[in-house]
Amino acid sequence: MKTMRFFKFITLLVLICFLNACSDESAEKAKDGLHPSLSELPEMEEESAQSSEKRVTPIKISPEDQEKANNAPEGMVFIKGGCFVMGNDYTQEDEKPEHEVCVNDFYMDKFEVTQARWEKVMGNNPSKFIGADLPVEQVNHQDVQRFIKKSDGGCRLPTEAEWEYAARGGATTRYFWGNMVNEEYTWYEENSNETTHPVGSKEPNQYGLYDTMGNVWEWVDDWYEPYYKIRTKDNPKGPESGESKVVRGGSFDSSAGALRITNRVWLHPKNKVFPKVTTYGQIMNEVYNYIGFRCAKSIS
Repeated sequence: MKTMRFFKFITLLVLICFLNACSDESAEKAKDGLHPSLSELPEMEEESAQSSEKRVTPIKISPEDQEKANNAPEGMVFIKGGCFVMGNDYTQEDEKPEHEVCVNDFYMDKFEVTQARWEKVMGNNPSKFIGADLPVEQVNHQDVQRFIKKSDGGCRLPTEAEWEYAARGGATTRYFWGNMVNEEYTWYEENSNETTHPVGSKEPNQYGLYDTMGNVWEWVDDWYEPYYKIRTKDNPKGPESGESKVVRGGSFDSSAGALRITNRVWLHPKNKVFPKVTTYGQIMNEVYNYIGFRCAKSIS
């Protein structure tokens, strides 16, 4: 009996020493700045997660490119060309395959084209939400081409590759600011109150471009195809013809998922609205597209 009691006492003593040692080790880790395992961490609240995703740092312009940057047309910023991985193998089929693309230096509008700018060139305003500083919307691809023609060489649509390169700002994450939605950078369905907002109301990306994610969708120049066909690595322009043009960037009524950099939408170049199919099979052109655009300009 005494032997049994002694054995129990020794076992209890060893257990107490072990627990004290573990406690001391945890304290030392905390003291040294080491983190506990992920399973020990509390779930991060949405606000804290968003704060941790704020990683946008302006891209510095090298001395040799400073002259190009200084010569940027009014309202445009200099985009230093380079190579990047375009597309996404882990989302929709039409975002595949990931492939390396290289683009030349170019200029791009800092803001989406406003209604004031559109009216000055075109003499009309097709937008649903009216305001001089709001982005123009309800414009189809052919309308934009008429605007470009009247701009006397000061505007062209970016290629899809140029748009994605500029919108990324060098980021490899879901959005140019990180992998979680951060309302400091975008107008979308959760914070827009179902309307567009003045351009430049949110924070810009690394190149100084505003509203690349949200506010209104943006036309690009490429014809749409359901997956990327790798024709050339340098300055790709998509297929030579097609039925629909590519639209990028998401809008004020888009979900968080639709805002991702690689997301692609398409629409016939004559359409101003997305057709809606009723329960009786009739097609009704009553769904607003909220598509606008921004200009690009090549650098000789």
